Amino acid sequence: MADLTNQEIGKIYKIVKAVDEGLLVNPQEGWEQDYYEEKLIDKKGLKQILKKLKYLVPNGTINKAEKEVLVRKYDTFSNIIDENVERNVIRAFNNKLTLEIEYFSMGRAEFNRRKIDIYAKNSKYIAAYCHSRKGIRKFRISRISKAKVTPNKYLIPADFNKKDYL
Repeated sequence: MADLTNQEIGKIYKIVKAVDEGLLVNPQEGWEQDYYEEKLIDKKGLKQILKKLKYLVPNGTINKAEKEVLVRKYDTFSNIIDENVERNVIRAFNNKLTLEIEYFSMGRAEFNRRKIDIYAKNSKYIAAYCHSRKGIRKFRISRISKAKVTPNKYLIPADFNKKDYL
């Protein structure tokens, strides 16, 4: 590893991180299988490799690589919704309970914690009152990484029109 430049190690880290996030997995591709049809890239042990690489590389290089991977993971064309997130979104909406979320901001390429009251939803988006922004916002469900239902009840305002948001 001593012969690698920071840029090269950053590229390795980005590739390993992308594999760890499930972004570089395509068993139909020949480069991912060997003669015995076993994947050449085995996710087992990747977390340990990532931890070691993080120790060897300056924070700026790691932060840049992580942001690049996260932007691809949460891109508009990615519609992968975490099952636990979806379950909690539905539960919060059906019971009119405030939801605490970690939401990925594409503009800043980072996560924000928010408390929201869901007023309407469809398969990809929710329209919700955001407690931190003090207004109704539209959230893409696939960009929610964590969701926790709280015991706090809310009411949907009578003048809310979901057609304005979804």
